[in-house]
Amino acid sequence: MKTALIAGLALVLLLPGCVQAPQDLFVVTAEQRARQQTETRRYEGLKENELLAAAASVLQDLGYTLDHTEPRLGLITASKQRGADQQGLQLGLSLGVGILSAVFGNGRGNVNMPVDRQQEIRVSLVARPVLDQRHQPLDRQHLVRVTFQREILRSDGSTRAETLNDPALYQDFHARLSKSVFLEAQKL
Repeated sequence: MKTALIAGLALVLLLPGCVQAPQDLFVVTAEQRARQQTETRRYEGLKENELLAAAASVLQDLGYTLDHTEPRLGLITASKQRGADQQGLQLGLSLGVGILSAVFGNGRGNVNMPVDRQQEIRVSLVARPVLDQRHQPLDRQHLVRVTFQREILRSDGSTRAETLNDPALYQDFHARLSKSVFLEAQKL
């Protein structure tokens, strides 16, 4: 019994060595690079802690609750609860599928098509210093990258998660943060 256990453990430990990762695993695609540029902006004129305070203020103004802040890492996470988008449309589609099923299907019309009910929108923001050619941080210059994700709770209890990629969402956030950074730098 003990030898079988040891042999099984050895097999489990050796198997991952047989699997190779794809050669392009760490290659950044043009789409990923474009998304990163949409999510990231450069800000000047504030210390990192002042920039994070301005970003936290913008998130709160947008209705988010700050979940975690880690100033030493330049990190803020926040979230807010909202009703799911296009719920009326989804209910109409569900009703339509039920009617079609009753007419053309089993005659009972009892199709249980799940619809989006509630969503939690999460934000992750990371600020890091801009580095010069010697990899030294430049004074009062930072890059801020923000990402928005949402987790949708469906009527059948399942969930679905996705990253929000709407460029207007990111432009609006960065425009608000730029204004906040300007006001903070001017001490207004």
